[in-house]
Amino acid sequence: MGEDKKIWLRHKSGSYTTKTGYYTAVERKQITPEQNPRNLSDWLPEIWKLTTSPKLKLFIWKIKHRALPVGDRLEARQVLSGTKCIHCESHESISHLFYQCTYALKVWELVPFSGGFNPMPLNDFDLEWKRLLRTIVLPPIGLGNAILAPWIIWAIWKARNQKLFQNRTFSAQETVTKAICDAKEWATTQVPVKTCEQRRKIQPNRSTTEITCKSDAAWRKDLQAAGLAWSFYRNQKERFSSHDQPVAFVNSSLMAEGLALRAAMEQAVALQMRQVVFESDSLQLVTAIADGSSFSDLHGILSDIYLLSISFDFVSFSFCRRETLCFEDSAAKNSLSNFVMTQTIEPVLV
Repeated sequence: MGEDKKIWLRHKSGSYTTKTGYYTAVERKQITPEQNPRNLSDWLPEIWKLTTSPKLKLFIWKIKHRALPVGDRLEARQVLSGTKCIHCESHESISHLFYQCTYALKVWELVPFSGGFNPMPLNDFDLEWKRLLRTIVLPPIGLGNAILAPWIIWAIWKARNQKLFQNRTFSAQETVTKAICDAKEWATTQVPVKTCEQRRKIQPNRSTTEITCKSDAAWRKDLQAAGLAWSFYRNQKERFSSHDQPVAFVNSSLMAEGLALRAAMEQAVALQMRQVVFESDSLQLVTAIADGSSFSDLHGILSDIYLLSISFDFVSFSFCRRETLCFEDSAAKNSLSNFVMTQTIEPVLV
């Protein structure tokens, strides 16, 4: 049994996304996306798909939502009154802090952008942000513009807070240097996201793997039952063992495929097999295993599959075409047919 886990039911993967969260909020307010004045397509390239730290993505998102506690926002919420810019004593707004303040202008002058970056006095934050993302960072900094720009914005914000709350003053040059160093440090620590197979080194060389296991399932929605079947082969052709099993309380065909694969792995462990390639004609199942997805129907089954994989020296999960599973497909349907005839079956915990 897998550990309890929260599942987001608004997306088939079970994982929360800002897009599905937004549309859920829209439904609750009973408005349509067309009524929203913002262009929703801008959020992905301008924030969520940026190559930068998640905290900076959230920071930029707050700025674009006018949720940053700068002077004008604090006055509007009647938190403080008479707030001024900590650097120049002017009225503090988001656009002023990041683009119009004399301190911010000095910072942007020192950033190594091709052609420089001169904020336009009448533009709001969104328009200047679009311009920033199109600028080019000069060598030898070694950072893309979409990587450096968020760190510059963040450094200006940090310098403001340091002066306001700790009375520590940083020059424009120190702020730019800090932003570049932080951006480089973050970029160098990033590693490609590895799949479950890569993390556990469970992708063997097919030529050295002696055993292939093919699994399939047949499912009836009206009975919430399934027939499972799996077979073991040597050199992809010589079948030396096959098994089938009916199960009850199966909510979907994907769940049935997962149960068949799990049963095959349990059988392989019982037979003390050490190197096995498991094949299934469910691309969704194989992808979920590789990506570590959180499908609500598969959570417990995937947890069992990951635990069972520890018992092998090498294990791989591969997609195969349905026509290569003729024997297993027939066995699974026969198992389900026998259940339909007898209407007696022992439930299986999932």
